Amino acid sequence: MTRPAISVIIPCYNREEILPRAIASVLNQSVAACEIIVVDDGSSDRSAQVAAELHSSVQVITQKNGGAASARNAGIEIAQGDWIAFLDSDDEWHRSKLEKQLAAAERYEQADLIFCDTETIDDQGVAMPSRFALGGVHQNTEVVDGHYALMCEDLFPHLLTNSRVITSAVLVRNGLRDLHFAADIWGAEDWYLWMVLSKNVRFAVVDEVLVTMYQQGDNISGKKGRLYRNCLEVLRRLEQVEPDGSELQRKIQFLCRETCSGAIYFSILAGETQAARELIRSEPNNLSATKKKMYSTLLTICPSMLRQAMRTRKSEARW
Repeated sequence: MTRPAISVIIPCYNREEILPRAIASVLNQSVAACEIIVVDDGSSDRSAQVAAELHSSVQVITQKNGGAASARNAGIEIAQGDWIAFLDSDDEWHRSKLEKQLAAAERYEQADLIFCDTETIDDQGVAMPSRFALGGVHQNTEVVDGHYALMCEDLFPHLLTNSRVITSAVLVRNGLRDLHFAADIWGAEDWYLWMVLSKNVRFAVVDEVLVTMYQQGDNISGKKGRLYRNCLEVLRRLEQVEPDGSELQRKIQFLCRETCSGAIYFSILAGETQAARELIRSEPNNLSATKKKMYSTLLTICPSMLRQAMRTRKSEARW
């Protein structure tokens, strides 16, 4: 039987020093990819040249800076494989990642998306040895075969609060109708895509850590205000397509309220006061009168003093 072909898409922006590690992890796979597409998203360093010089199988395309979602979409448009695997330029695959995901695809032919577990490493070492350990995966499986499992058919409600699907851990069937990242919701575009796909696509999982994620100083975790604002936008879009008054719509509305509060808090903490004020103004249904008054009062404080006070409070909370 002919093994399905896999296209690998790596978006890249100013990663000339660490990009070779990501590409090497693809070249070292026990199952070879049919193509490696590096999409250089307007880098000002030598990322494109470094990628092109690494191996003859690496195809490099360049575009004006539009973000990771835009870069992934550009790769999707030209991908020739039966399946597409995404890999962020600061992450790394374990050698058997593609092999085991293809094995899951063979077991569960009805599945169009296969994901696996990941670990996270920061400057201090292993920060998170298993994302699946946070929950949200094992209790939502329908069929289990060793390390392989088919996720339950009605996965959408579970992904709302317990999504463990990481972009670098995804293998997805090429040609799916909704396989397109929303470039206008930076940091949440992947979550939104998995939510949309889960409505009509079956997911399967390899219950093994097959991806290492490296916590970089310039990644999205340090930009929580913007990330929360975009997560709120995702929830708004999901709410609009649910039947009015349905249980699922009410759940999304509850999450909107929680996320809105977080978006304001982290926006203030980052000194993004204009964004915080806009949220207070535009989200009257997602803020209680008490919270609205509290945040409005906080915004009258000098931003630098406020950030220092919140950092101190956060530090004391850890003790």
